[in-house]
Formats: sequence, structure tokens, C-alpha cells
Amino acid sequence: MGSDPNAGERDETTTNGGQLVAGEHLGPYRIEAQLGAGGMGEVYRAFDTRLHRTVAIKVLLRDNFRDPERKGRFLREARAASALSHPNIVTLHDICNDHEIDFLVLEYVRGQTLNRWVPSKGMSLNKTLEVAVQIANALAAAHAVGIVHRDIKPPNVMVTPERQVKILDFGLAKWPEDRPIDANTQTRTTHVSLTQVGQVMGTVAYMSPEQARGERLDARTDLFSFGAVLYEMATGQAAFPKAWDWTPPPATGVDPSLYKVILKLIQADREQRYESASEVLEDLKGLERRVQSIQDRRRQRLLLASALAAVALAVLAIAATVRLRNAGPPGRDQWIDLTKFPDSVSQPALSADGRMLTFIRGPSTFYGPGQIYVKMLPDGEPKQLTKDGSLKMSPMFSPDGSRIAYTTVDSQFKWDTWTVPVLGGEPRRWLVNAAGLAWRDGRTILFSELRIGNHMSVETAEDSRVGQRPVYIPARPSGMAHRSYPSPDGINVLVAEMDGPWLPCRLVPMDGSSSGQSVGPPGAACTFAAWSPDGKWMYLSSSASGAFHIWRQHFPYGKPEQITSGPTDEEGIAMSPDGRSFITAVGMRQRSVTLHDSSGERQISLEGYAYNVRFTPDGKAICYRILRGSQPNSDPTELWIADLDSGRNEPLLPGFSLLGTKPYEISPDGRRVVVSARDREGKDHLWLAPLDRGSAPYQIPNIEGITPVFGPKGDIVFRGTDGFAYSINEDGGGLRKITEARLSVIYSLSPDHRYFVGGIAGRTLAYPLEGGAAIEINSLDGYSGWSADGRYFHTRLGGFGMGAGALGNTYLLPLARGHVFPDVPPGGFQSEQELANYPGVRVINAGDVALGPTPDVYAFSRETTQRNLYRIPIP
Repeated sequence: MGSDPNAGERDETTTNGGQLVAGEHLGPYRIEAQLGAGGMGEVYRAFDTRLHRTVAIKVLLRDNFRDPERKGRFLREARAASALSHPNIVTLHDICNDHEIDFLVLEYVRGQTLNRWVPSKGMSLNKTLEVAVQIANALAAAHAVGIVHRDIKPPNVMVTPERQVKILDFGLAKWPEDRPIDANTQTRTTHVSLTQVGQVMGTVAYMSPEQARGERLDARTDLFSFGAVLYEMATGQAAFPKAWDWTPPPATGVDPSLYKVILKLIQADREQRYESASEVLEDLKGLERRVQSIQDRRRQRLLLASALAAVALAVLAIAATVRLRNAGPPGRDQWIDLTKFPDSVSQPALSADGRMLTFIRGPSTFYGPGQIYVKMLPDGEPKQLTKDGSLKMSPMFSPDGSRIAYTTVDSQFKWDTWTVPVLGGEPRRWLVNAAGLAWRDGRTILFSELRIGNHMSVETAEDSRVGQRPVYIPARPSGMAHRSYPSPDGINVLVAEMDGPWLPCRLVPMDGSSSGQSVGPPGAACTFAAWSPDGKWMYLSSSASGAFHIWRQHFPYGKPEQITSGPTDEEGIAMSPDGRSFITAVGMRQRSVTLHDSSGERQISLEGYAYNVRFTPDGKAICYRILRGSQPNSDPTELWIADLDSGRNEPLLPGFSLLGTKPYEISPDGRRVVVSARDREGKDHLWLAPLDRGSAPYQIPNIEGITPVFGPKGDIVFRGTDGFAYSINEDGGGLRKITEARLSVIYSLSPDHRYFVGGIAGRTLAYPLEGGAAIEINSLDGYSGWSADGRYFHTRLGGFGMGAGALGNTYLLPLARGHVFPDVPPGGFQSEQELANYPGVRVINAGDVALGPTPDVYAFSRETTQRNLYRIPIP
């Protein structure tokens, strides 16, 4: 019993005495080294001379060429692997025969098998869950097409250096007997008879009782084996040290919730186990979310307690000169402060000779209110170049250093490039619909251009815009490529993009021949990038470690490494011409929720970055979001609730990741909340949960979507993944498309239940729920809705969606009796001044505002930011 070693047992050690030797060829594959051998086959590392890549070759031993059972197992492994395309299952490239040798060509996976990766005392809870979720994902995918592995054990699980899991060796895998093997079949069958009675195959230490007895098997035998592996991961010890005895030793020190999952997996009676790998996956993800939530809260408390002291120590310890070190990240004692503003500066850029520095004095690291400054290095006085109220981002020196180009975003969501002379003078608009501009050389530029709706591509052209062509176009119509950075040789481009949230940065070819690849820490937001002068390194501002820090990666396939760390954020990268240092914005942000009522103002949230406030209808509680990272536009948040009478604050949905501008809504009766929460695969699902936490949250089936609101007929109105508005019943039925136009967000439902207010490309419109023409409300890019008593229509400008720190105002426009809309001018309100001049208007000096039971009671969040520029040496 037991299976042969496979392509996964690959710790770069070799086994001698194989039937093939280094340098020998099987077809186009050149053998490099033997990796393992077993009773059925041998595994080699080989080089594909056609595609120039390393592969794993699994060769059937010559003694087994004419053994029908052995050859059948070999073919089953090939067929099973070919039927499965999943990131946690090893990929089969080909099945071949050369010189009468049958062999499989498999993905070459670097790393260690799980039996060598698990320490003797077991793994931490975080690592255990990280690996276990991926194994469960792989099993769910295999079982979904009727494939049962039958030999899940640590040697058949590979873990890469990036901690990606790969399931290996499907040599014992069986397909349902009642249908042929078909890679395209997607029939979901769980309890299918798979083995002949009396036939025992597998590995004793991980074998289910029914498998040991030679009974007919189903997918639950893999779950038993998975439970044994999970026990070993958590404890470092075998679950069943005695053969044929399925009573595990006590697992002291294992998290009780995880142990509960393990015990349910290793029940001797298969009827007492989980029904499917999908059920296991859901429980593991739930546990992972709870653990993450607890750790996030602990980290927030530690950061808040140490942040001020750490920053003070860092500033006091800054050296007068930079002492470059040969290895390791630079300590904060080597950072040199270049600005000393009492508020916030960001987005640094250097002139070509490195003698001048430009930046924005303002609160936002994206676009926001602020002014363009220039400073001569090292000790010149900062000089203000602009004095206007436009929203700005991404200043950049012209190649000759005579002017600075920067992006403005107006109230109608138009992105233009302006320039201002370095020596002072009047700014002027240069290019319309061009953002994030960068020069490739003296005459050629890169810039971002809005195409249709929010779709934003990277373009290149001469500086007169002659010869314009696309370099990179995001695949999804909601993708926005905001910033681009050409490589020193002009062959490649680094792109910072978002699709709702910020995405990892992307490396693309300048000729536009492909969409390129993600770079930097996988899955983390990346907002800025830069190149070393020799083009050998890519530098990135990434949120991978829970805050924005500077990372770098060797071009093009190096492993990302972190350069800065600590309690502050570091965003923006201006590389010095000599490549020995860079300049970045170092700072901290805080944000709290405040209640305003007849007794004055009092702080509601106690810790963390809190925003996106909403009252319950009775005015007795406030919901708000706590950021679990650094970037409100891209990082996940957790929903909290504060009882205003008792002052008690607590998480409402621990572990649920809420993202985006408006991911939750409280029901009109104040009993429930609907949220859009993102799962591990990046899918946004809609959930309903009681505010009193009297029952478990309920996922609305059959749908993905964002920005939900409660509809008038017990339904939910939301924005689908295609950008259209839909309505769906709470049980997942009755899906109905509402709009024929795409939109970005749904804000609120009108008091008469006939309209909902939504936004697209800086415009706010009211859409009839039963179809018909939309009503243009304004072109001011702000949240709009109604007060609880229906007496006011309000528009919030400069709120949380813009990333400008919740600056701005909220305008309350009085409504005539029986009307649900104010007297809107044709084409909607076009300026903030029009709102300010509206008869009877009330103004609240805050952008992220929630109105209470009466207009005199409201809550708001406000951000405080302190950020300055530092020069940091490069190790």
C-alpha cells in the first residue's frame, strides 16, 4: 500500500540509480537531475528546449510498461490532472512516449513537501489555516468533477516558498464508474461508488476506516485523510500512530475551534463527517476571518499605543548624513527629513539632476485638495507654485526641469494635465483627458486616459499627442490605470491601477503587445512605483504588511523584499539619479467618529481608522467601518456598532471584509443590515445579518454584487459585477435588471420607494426602480440621499470615497411638502456654489456625515494626517 514519490517531493535533492541520466533527452525534454523514485515511477527535473522552461518529468518504470494495473494508474493520474485546472493542484503539461518510455510532463514546483515543512511541534494557527484553506479548495475542485484522490498525505502536498499549496500525485485517483472520464464534465457528485469491494490502496497512516476495509469509497475518504493531515500540521504528531487504530492522541495546545473541525473530519463513521470539502472550506474560512479580526484589533491597539513614541524617537534619531550599509534595510536613524510641515505633504518627484524636489501639500496620497510646491535640495525653502482649490495629484518635472506637470480632477470627474513654471507663474491646462503624466524622453510622454465611463488606459504619444497609441488597457471596464513609470531603457512600464480597490502594480511591455504580469507582494494594494537608474530593480509602495511600506523586486522575476517598516506609512517614491537613495512621504493618519447633538460633540469610536457612518433609524446606535490596513479605497474594513446610551462599541460582523465606497445599509425597521463582503477568491457576496446578533449572518444565494440597499418589496437593490443595477429577493430568487446604463455605486432609496440614487463618473442620478429616464441630480462626485424625516435631500462632497480625508461639506436642501427631490436645475447642480446658494440650505462642515432622527443630530468622521518627506538610503 502507498503511492510512489512524485513531482512534488522536490527539495532539490537527487536520487541516484535512475533509468535516465543527466543530459539524456526524452523528446524535447533534457534531463537535469533525478528528484525521487518509488515503486511505480521516477521523477526528474528537466528542461523544455522548445519553451525554455523547467518542468518535472514523471517516468513509468520499465518493469511496469506491461503491467495493466500500473499503467492504468499512470494514465489515471494523467487524466485526473488534465481534468483539473486549479491553482492548488499541480498542472499537467503533456503525456508522452519516447523510446518506449511513457512519461508525464508536469509543472515544476519549487518548495518542500508538507512532511518536511511542518516543524516537530506543529505550525502556528495562522500558517495552519493558510495551508488548510488551500488544501480544502483543491479537494473541493477535484470532488466537484467526481475525482477522489484517495492518497492525501503530507508527501503529496507541496508548499512553495510563497506558501502556495500544490496537491500532487493523482495516481490512485478514481473517477465515478457510471460515466467516462471527460475533462469537460462538471457534474457535482459527492457520494459515488469508486472502488471495487475488497481492493485496498492508499497509505495506512492517513487511510480512512472504510478505505482500509476495502469498502466502496466516496469523497468523504479524502476528508478523513485531510483531517489526519490537519491534525499533524497543528500538533507536529501523527493523528494515528498505531496502524488500524483510529483514535487520535489528545491534541493539547490546539485552538479549540480548529480542533472541532479536525474531529469532525476524522470521524470513523463517514456519516458523522462533513458532507463535502466545500463545507470544510467554509468553516476554515470562518475561523480564519475570526482569527484575523482578533489579531487586527490587537495590532491596532499596539500601533496606537506605540505610534507617537516611535515617530518621536525616529525624528530625534535622524542622522545628519546618510551612512549606506551593504546589506539589510536601512534603520530609521539613517532617514533624513527634507520637509518639516505641521500638516501633510505627499507625492514627491525629483528633477532629472536630482537638485529640485516637487510635492503636493495636502492630505491625500491619491487625488485631493492641495497645492504644488518646489524646493531646492538639500536646504532650500519650499516655494508654493499654485493657489487654487482644484483636486491635484502626481506632480512631475519636465525633462529640462523648467516646469512641473500635474493632474487635476474637477467636479465632473474630468482628468486633465496642467503645468506650472518652476520659477513661478500662472498654471495652465496642457492636455485634456490625460492624467498621471510621465516623460519617456524629451518629446515622448506616458499618460492615463479615460475611455468609456471609468475605464482608464495607459497611452503613449509625442508631447503634442501626435502618434497616440495604447500601452495598457485594463481587462475589466471598471479598471483604472492611474500612474505609469517607464523603465530606463524604455522597453517596459510599471503601472499602478485600481479596479474599485487599488491592485498590485503591473509590469507591461511598452509596445502594448501583452497585458504583462503583476509584480510586488501578491494581492496587496500598490499605489506608486519607480525604477532604479540601471533598470535592475523595481520599487513599489505596497500595503502587503498591513501598512504602506516601500518594497523592491529584482527585474523581472525576483522575489519581493521589504525595505521600510514600522508604525508609519511610506508612500510615493522619487528615485535619486545615482540610485543610492529615494525620497518618500512618511506619516500617520488617524480618524474618529464624532456625535453632534444638543449637548455638543463627543467622540464615539475609540481606536483605529473609523469612517462611513450611519445611524440606526431610532437614532440609538451608530454603525461605522474600521480600516484593517492603510488605504480606505482598497483595504478591507470591519463593520462596528456603537450603542449611544451605554457607550459600548463592538464589531457587528467579525471577520467580514467590507470594501469600497458604500458596502452596507441598515434596514428601515432598524433590525438588520445588508452588506457586501469579499471572500478569499475576491468575489463580493451579499449578506443579511440582524443588528442584535441574535442569529447567524445569511448569504443571499446565486449572486455577486456591491453597494446594496433595502428595496421596497422585501428585496435588495444592488450593483452587479457588470455595472448594472439589479433587484433580487432575499432568498436569491426574482433577479431583475433595473438599469440599462452602468453605474459605479448605489447610494440610497427615496422615501416614496420609487427611485434610487446612484453615481457614475462623478455624476449623481436618480433612477426609477420600475424603469424609465434617470434624473440628473449633480455633477459633483458626492454621496446623496435623504434625511430620516424626509425633510431634506443631502449631498456630501469630499467624503470617504475620494480618499481626501473626509474634507468638504454636506449640503442639506429642504424639500417642499410631497416632493422627494429639490428644485434641481436642468442638467443637475454643476458647482458647489450652486448648492451653497440654494434657498434654505443648511451646511455641515464635514464630508462623511450621517444624519440622525432630526437634522440637528448628526455624526461625522474626520481625519487628521501628519506626513513629511524623508530621504532613505538604499541597502
